[in-house]
Amino acid sequence: MNFSTASFDSFTFESIGVPLCQKYNLSKGKSLIAYCTEADYEQVFKLFRDLMDYYELNCKGYTSEEKYAIQYENCRKLIDRELSGKVELDTPSISSIDRNYIKDIAGRANRDIDNGEYDSAITKSRTLLEEVFCYVIESKNETPSDKGDIGKLYNQVKSLYNMHQAADADRRINSLLSGLEKILTAIKEMRNEASDSHGVGSRRIEIKDYHTRLFVNSAITMADFILSVKENSK
Repeated sequence: MNFSTASFDSFTFESIGVPLCQKYNLSKGKSLIAYCTEADYEQVFKLFRDLMDYYELNCKGYTSEEKYAIQYENCRKLIDRELSGKVELDTPSISSIDRNYIKDIAGRANRDIDNGEYDSAITKSRTLLEEVFCYVIESKNETPSDKGDIGKLYNQVKSLYNMHQAADADRRINSLLSGLEKILTAIKEMRNEASDSHGVGSRRIEIKDYHTRLFVNSAITMADFILSVKENSK
């Protein structure tokens, strides 16, 4: 994967509440092994499931090496097998997605900006949108269409919550909905081009703090709107 020591600690802290390298003072791999030998099974499984989700979102498709594809398929089968017998672990924190959750992510993303970690702020914002989309989809007792493809998830949200532009609707509302889709497209493209995902190479662009704040605030606005749509659908 594409973790630095710092980003790996940040990831594991968000996943299981423990910055592994900081805790064990070892390399990323050795810290992971040390944790797995002493932690509860449920926490170990959650960490590996989150690692797989991260790989699918940030790394899969950026390398053509066959060995990675084979390793990925084997890992995915193990995770899916475990999930099939432990459904209660699938989305353990789904009920916590509310405005406080959005504010928490916003606070962390803005701290990243203050620390000059623009890539991390972009990643958090993009992940926030995906989690909100999945949450409102699952609230309709539906399965998210394609976790990792934020465009497909948004289209599923639009369909489930009847968010399509209508000819008889106020043109300003339609204009806002159109604006939301432009925000989403920009977020998706900037996430691929400018964030801390793996292997963007020469396509990578340099972003400033004010660009990142615009990105973060746009994602937060959209997440809050989608959550409001879900709440008002009751």
